[in-house]
Amino acid sequence: MWVKLAFKLFSREFRRGELSIIFAAIALAVLTVFSLASVTERIGLNIEQKTADFIAADRRLSSNHEFEPIVQKTAEEFGLETAEMLFFDSMLFANDELVLGSVKAVSSAYPLKGQVELKDNLEGQSYPIRGAPEPGTLWLSEGLFYSMGLKVGDTVELGAGEFTVAKVLMSEPDAPLFSLAGNKRVLLNYVDIARTQAVQPGSRVFHRLLFAGSEQALTDYYAWLKPQLKPNQSWQGIKDRQSPLGENLARAERFLLLAGLFGIMLAAVAMAVSAKRYCERQYDPVAMMKTLGGSRATVRKIFLTHLTLVTLFSIVIGLVIGSMLQSVAADYLANFMDTTLPEAGLKPWLLAVFIGLVCALMFSLKPLLDLFDIPPLRVLRRNLGDSLALSKVHIGVSILTIFVLMWLFSGQIITTLVLFASTLLVIGVLFGISRLIFAAGRKLGLRPGSSWSLAIATLQKRANTNAVQLITFALAIKLMLFLVVLKNDMISDWQMQVPEDAPNMFLINIAEDEISPIKQYFDENQITHEAFFPVFNARVNAVNGEEFARRVSKQEGEEEDDNARQGVNREPNLTWLDEVPEGNEIVEGEWFSGSERLEVSVFDGWKERLDLKLGDEIEFLINEQKFTATVTSFRTVDWGTLKPNFVMILSPNFAGKIPVTYFSAAKLEAQHTKGISKLLQQYPTISMIDIKNRIQQAQSMISQVSLAIGFVLMIVLFSGALVLISQVQASLAERMQEVVILRTLGAKGSLIKLATLYEFLLLGAIAGVVAALVSDIALLVIQQQLFGVDGRLHPYIWVLGPLAGASFVAFIGYFMVAKTMRQNTQKLLRSLA
Repeated sequence: MWVKLAFKLFSREFRRGELSIIFAAIALAVLTVFSLASVTERIGLNIEQKTADFIAADRRLSSNHEFEPIVQKTAEEFGLETAEMLFFDSMLFANDELVLGSVKAVSSAYPLKGQVELKDNLEGQSYPIRGAPEPGTLWLSEGLFYSMGLKVGDTVELGAGEFTVAKVLMSEPDAPLFSLAGNKRVLLNYVDIARTQAVQPGSRVFHRLLFAGSEQALTDYYAWLKPQLKPNQSWQGIKDRQSPLGENLARAERFLLLAGLFGIMLAAVAMAVSAKRYCERQYDPVAMMKTLGGSRATVRKIFLTHLTLVTLFSIVIGLVIGSMLQSVAADYLANFMDTTLPEAGLKPWLLAVFIGLVCALMFSLKPLLDLFDIPPLRVLRRNLGDSLALSKVHIGVSILTIFVLMWLFSGQIITTLVLFASTLLVIGVLFGISRLIFAAGRKLGLRPGSSWSLAIATLQKRANTNAVQLITFALAIKLMLFLVVLKNDMISDWQMQVPEDAPNMFLINIAEDEISPIKQYFDENQITHEAFFPVFNARVNAVNGEEFARRVSKQEGEEEDDNARQGVNREPNLTWLDEVPEGNEIVEGEWFSGSERLEVSVFDGWKERLDLKLGDEIEFLINEQKFTATVTSFRTVDWGTLKPNFVMILSPNFAGKIPVTYFSAAKLEAQHTKGISKLLQQYPTISMIDIKNRIQQAQSMISQVSLAIGFVLMIVLFSGALVLISQVQASLAERMQEVVILRTLGAKGSLIKLATLYEFLLLGAIAGVVAALVSDIALLVIQQQLFGVDGRLHPYIWVLGPLAGASFVAFIGYFMVAKTMRQNTQKLLRSLA
């Protein structure tokens, strides 16, 4: 019996629009979460894929000794693609020239991600391919062609083997950003290693395995591999790589995460408000049902059925609209960026459905319980049940639910807490302001016949309702201001780290007597360049006389000394400088004092790694010479600038103690290619490293994130408009009554219209002021904690917030009630009846 009644009432209320508010709210939550999660995931996957090109794989395993055969065999059993690599140095001989080259032997599957850039000859055009040199052939970098006087087709001796020079090697996806190997690089087929006879037991070689496959397969494989990893073996992805690309990828993900959280918050607020409004509008029908003999159990079953049906319908509709919306947005972004975005996984679908169900349950539970307790006597006394309108339990449950949903979506407690706390601050401030302003409405000396007087009197009359409206308006404005600052300021700050005039190539291995002619060449050709830095390799040998553990050879069966102090497994590039370089900041200690003792400034990331403190004495081993320097400062280093940086910088009094080479950076245009080639031919010891691909990759990330945030901003604007519409729609009946009374008392139509417009202008302006101030405070924290940059205020949003709030709320609010005000009094009375 009750089932038939439930479906009959559901059909009638759905046609009448009684369920439209809660239906739109759940659908809004679902489509917002789904579209945002899908677009941000697809862009994030695209960024990760492009960034993975720069390690030539999804993951890589590095070691200074040969891998056990089972490592690669098991990877293939997990469905992963693999490629082998071996690095070693060897002499090349041709045309009576002997040059030391950096050799990378690769299997035929290389690269698993990205492409190798080749030229058929020095004058030809470069083109991308995937693959390795044919057995018996080599691909050589341009520097080797110039220094050895080679051309394609010549024969070169590498170790004990003879090979044909087949191609000019322009770039490799996993080439080091800054390496003293420079452009003396050789690509060799893996099967030809034995032919060179350069790799013998005890040789200084470096092994690497590349892996590509699904994230699940990689995760499962690593779970198998991890217990078997040796201390000198490392498993890495792009996020593990201390490089500008790793830093930029992490920053891009934080931008997308922050943008997605805004959509979650606004959708949840819309649902909470709408569920409460819907249940309040059912108080009279429930009272009537109980008067006619309906039991509390029957009422509960009917409205739970309604909630279930509207939840299912709204989730389906939300997923359909969200799917179309994200498809259109993704296609637009893909066309704009001239790329193909990978498809999102199941996470957006599951997340959207879960949040839709949670919103429907948690935000509707307390209002429904209140609805079931409405007494039958409300038929006679309409004020019965109104005391339930502002339930502290419902508010508490709603706030807790929003926090949990945000935490679930982000997975980061600090980010969630910052945004959540700023939201609570907005709510608290606005509720206090609304009570003060609206309660003081009668004391403002208002005069009859004034539209402003009528507007403020109306605000005062609906103090509680307007307080809730103010909060929801302010949240929407706050999220919009957040996104505006993200897109206009923080993205711009990020982009400024890779300015258009940034250097796109390094020149290294420059002798001191070659600096002057190179400077002259740059000046004559109007090439922008950086200073010339001295550079050398050094081993960090000891701290305060305590030596670090010696690197041992697993190949020879040596075991590490577990009691020895652990250092670093590489010899970093060092320099000496007079001033703190750009992109570095002293965080502890002071720059060099100018004393006669040798001093050193250390990258802050190595402070804990080497267990250092100010005043420690670091011993460096350079060739066979030992030098001791005192730690005077620790520096932060912005690796995301795509400029070379140093983990340790010595004081200027180190100059002249050891022989060094120099390096510089320059911005080269296409017309400089031939000239720089002649320069390298004239000075064959100089090596050039091209980083244009790295800069393009960073700019591509920034463009994608900026577009994604623009898309999120549109979603938030749309969501904010729907929240505002639901708020105004819920008060339409009360506004119709006011219009009838005012007209009966002789008020003119223009007075009523202006009063309504002023009411929404005041609400929007007040909400905008508070949203702007609180947003700027929260942005200060986010800039410092989430993005690691100096926080600063944004005064322009203090003006933008009130103006945007007043305009946005007034336009939509007035548009919603304009139809009501155009109706004549007789029609309004019939509608109310």
